[in-house]
Amino acid sequence: MAARAERKLLSALGIGAAIAVVATLIAWGISDGLLERAELATYDWRVRDTAQPSGLSSDIVIVWVDDDSIQRMAGIVGRWPWPRLAHANLINFLARAPAKLVVYDVLFTEPDLRRFALGEEEWTGAESDQALADAIRKSGNVILAADAAAGELLDPSKALHVPLDGIPSLNQPFNAGDCVEARPQLIPPIESLAKAARAIGHTFGVVDSDGPLRRMVPFVRVAGRDVPSLSVMAALLAQRLDASAVHAAPGRLTIGSTSIPLVEQLPDNYRVPTRACRILIAFRGPNITPEGVTTFEGRSFYDLFRSEIQLLNGEKPDVDPSIFKDRIVIVGTSASATYDVFATPFGTPSPGSEIHANAIDALLRARTLAQVPVVPGGIAATFAASLAIGLAGAVVSPWILAGITAVFVGAIIWTSLLWFAGGLWTPLVLPLLAVALTFVGQLGWQYFVEGREKRQVKKLFSRYVPKDVYQQLLDDPARAALGGRRRTMTVLFSDVRGFTAMSEKVAPEEVVSLLNEYFSRMVRILFEHRGTLDKFVGDMVMGLFGAPLDDEDHAEHAVQAALAMTRELDRLNTEWEANGRPRLDIGIGISTGDMVAGNIGSDTIMSYTVIGDTVNLGARLESLNKDYGSRIIISEATREALKGRYDIRPLGEVVVKGKSQPVAIYEVKRS
Repeated sequence: MAARAERKLLSALGIGAAIAVVATLIAWGISDGLLERAELATYDWRVRDTAQPSGLSSDIVIVWVDDDSIQRMAGIVGRWPWPRLAHANLINFLARAPAKLVVYDVLFTEPDLRRFALGEEEWTGAESDQALADAIRKSGNVILAADAAAGELLDPSKALHVPLDGIPSLNQPFNAGDCVEARPQLIPPIESLAKAARAIGHTFGVVDSDGPLRRMVPFVRVAGRDVPSLSVMAALLAQRLDASAVHAAPGRLTIGSTSIPLVEQLPDNYRVPTRACRILIAFRGPNITPEGVTTFEGRSFYDLFRSEIQLLNGEKPDVDPSIFKDRIVIVGTSASATYDVFATPFGTPSPGSEIHANAIDALLRARTLAQVPVVPGGIAATFAASLAIGLAGAVVSPWILAGITAVFVGAIIWTSLLWFAGGLWTPLVLPLLAVALTFVGQLGWQYFVEGREKRQVKKLFSRYVPKDVYQQLLDDPARAALGGRRRTMTVLFSDVRGFTAMSEKVAPEEVVSLLNEYFSRMVRILFEHRGTLDKFVGDMVMGLFGAPLDDEDHAEHAVQAALAMTRELDRLNTEWEANGRPRLDIGIGISTGDMVAGNIGSDTIMSYTVIGDTVNLGARLESLNKDYGSRIIISEATREALKGRYDIRPLGEVVVKGKSQPVAIYEVKRS
């Protein structure tokens, strides 16, 4: 009897160890990224469960360039992007408080070339730029954004190198060590603005393979310079710290008195962990809570713009500037036409400025998240969980084992939540998978080896372990975003080339006539190929294929529509030339993949559109046509989805915003 019990104990422990090895092998690459995505899904769930919007600092407020502001400002300063004079007006208003810091999450990387009228005054772009530079210099507390993600081309000879010398805030000797993300170039604001700013911070962010942005890059290194992010720079200046307050050590970054753990980027499988040089963002809450309350206090750009005009006219302002006294003000975009929107762990789209606000709040309050690596932490937890369930299976009946397993699963989940609330992200999916598989293994062993009654085993199996439990554990849990759902589809961006130059030479009425005729023909083609018009943004057309109606050939129809657009434009140019009108050209970018489609916008104005890494890629591909002298560029995923025969030429690989790995791109030429 004792020998039989001993054999049963050894076999149970053997099953536990074997299952742990199997689970580890699955995580080691056999799952093809499924476990990584499931782990990220549990991370998002823990973020949502432990978020505490009520504990948010009142020191941070966001000024939104929202849909309402864009509509109201159009009759005053024109369409977005606005003349720099409008931003100078806002900074002058905030300087009345004064605000502690003004963090500008809007890029000013090119000079303003437009002429415009404000009231009875005529302004040139250069005068507008100078007005903004003067306002920034006078305020003395403005941090401007630099684009560290614009250097897509892997060939350095094709990159636009902007000189960084002469910008004092970019020459600070930060001691970031290896805690940097190397980028091919940095495009700061134009020289007059960069020299006037208190500091410069980069906006480079990296999204995970499943779409959401969870990590921030504290420093990028460009041409030997370590440049902090907007969030890090804001945290430094808000605490009156300088570059000497930054210290890097293996696995940690210290900013002042705050020690921040660095985390690795989870790869598509667990085989090769990447270097730890990123920071997990300790989110306070979603952009808008289920109760309809915004996480951070927000103000409309237009309201503050109007209030400054009222003050200049000696009138009582709608908004008292004193409410911004000694507060950190982040200026950013949330309008649907600006595309500065990212998926977050909360499952709802969040503007980039909201993410910066969360990161700044976390840095100032020393709220950090550390990651227990899968190797060895996750593997050790996996073996411990498997052996525990295996040992229990040796001494109890299957019914009791099921109860023990349920309690054990609950304990693992509860402990992971407790640790997460305390700032520690522990692997969850791998131990749970090991527990489930060990439980299944124990049942199988008892069925085949112990000779349990078949009916009893089937009953237990059907009640406690459904047939699809294995698949449910491996599959990425569905995350239905508020107002939208994830689907595989294709997005097309078509932008007019030479429109700015043409609009300077042609009367506004003629420009409107040309655009109306052009848009009419392009939209007709879009509809003929089962496309959906998402929106017009200036002279750009954004089309969707595969939403809101399903279309299994969405990539095929998008490419056919793009080719038809170029042919129709040639016919249109021929007609225009015959009538003495100018010619136009277009660039088209097409991207295929998963994205979130649904109603996105503010709580007052919404529109059906799509967001996601695939959408951002499509917009980037459209802009790359200028570098390659092409008309149509498609992604690798689009090319693989095509069924017909096309004249396709590979263009190599590029690194695009939001991606740390290069992607292959292709030109589609007309036959």
